[in-house]
Amino acid sequence: MTGLREKKKSARKDRIFSAAVALFNKKGFSNTSMQDIAEKASLAVGTLYNYFPSKNDLLLDIMQEEMEITITGDDALFNVNLQNHDAKDIIKSLLKKIYSIPLLLNKESMKEVLMATFSSDKHMKKGVILDIGLMKAFQKLLERLQKNKMINPAINPYNATKIFYSIL
Repeated sequence: MTGLREKKKSARKDRIFSAAVALFNKKGFSNTSMQDIAEKASLAVGTLYNYFPSKNDLLLDIMQEEMEITITGDDALFNVNLQNHDAKDIIKSLLKKIYSIPLLLNKESMKEVLMATFSSDKHMKKGVILDIGLMKAFQKLLERLQKNKMINPAINPYNATKIFYSIL
């Protein structure tokens, strides 16, 4: 019985994510209300709040899911078969994918989200956890590339990761 319940919860969460992303793109983050998202996802607003206490929580969960897909998904760039690709192309594809995640929002909305994230310990912690996970995965990718002699052995993967991350 719990299998069916979990499937329904997962499907509902997917509807919420799809509705939120569509509305954020159409109206912007600040002009989208939880009521708007609930209506687009065909849910009662109370149900939406059961899943996500705030719009910032919802956005961070969307970004976390996208980041997890990038890092661990079946077609994750971190898991790519290195023999069939050039190191430069792998890194370029990865950066393009990472850059596309925050592009769910326009520049002004992203500023609002960042301000809200850094003004809340809970949101900041979640953001830092996302960042650390991404950095660890990127470092492992560089180590794999180095092990397969696809990048210069003199490159320190840890330092290179910090440099790449600071660019993001």
